[in-house]
Amino acid sequence: MKRFAMTMVVATMCLAGAARLYAAARFLRTEPVTGQPVVTDAKVGLMWQGCAAGQSGTACATGTADTSYPWQAALAYCEGLTWGGFSDWRLPNLTELISIVAMQQASPAIDPVAFPATPAVPSGCYWTSSPFGSGRNWCIDFQHGTTETIGDSGGPVGPAALYVRCVRLGS
Repeated sequence: MKRFAMTMVVATMCLAGAARLYAAARFLRTEPVTGQPVVTDAKVGLMWQGCAAGQSGTACATGTADTSYPWQAALAYCEGLTWGGFSDWRLPNLTELISIVAMQQASPAIDPVAFPATPAVPSGCYWTSSPFGSGRNWCIDFQHGTTETIGDSGGPVGPAALYVRCVRLGS
């Protein structure tokens, strides 16, 4: 009986180790151009801008995440971006951006090794290219990993300005 119990403990430890290895292998963070890291997601085949718009450097410690992007400007920013040696970036759709949410954690609800210095503050939403309807668009809040909708024209003080992280098909 004792031998069986020891086998169960070893098997459990082995599975836990395998799960950690899989999670660590999902995201590959590289820096093909100095200061412009990219993150390749082996699970879904996408490549992400390694830092939020406004940040750069190996650990995204240079600059600050810029929240001054109304929805149309966010679309244009990604379409005009040259980062990490690539120029075919775009604003992610809702399904794509949800794919990098880490449901098992919060503040930030994103892998902090693959995506360091990701702002995760109240009302710190990231735009998606997915419209909700009636002038509203989907965004992801990486403080809690939740989806929200917000008007692309904002409120009485002007357009809503949110964070941006661009995506491209991996190569």
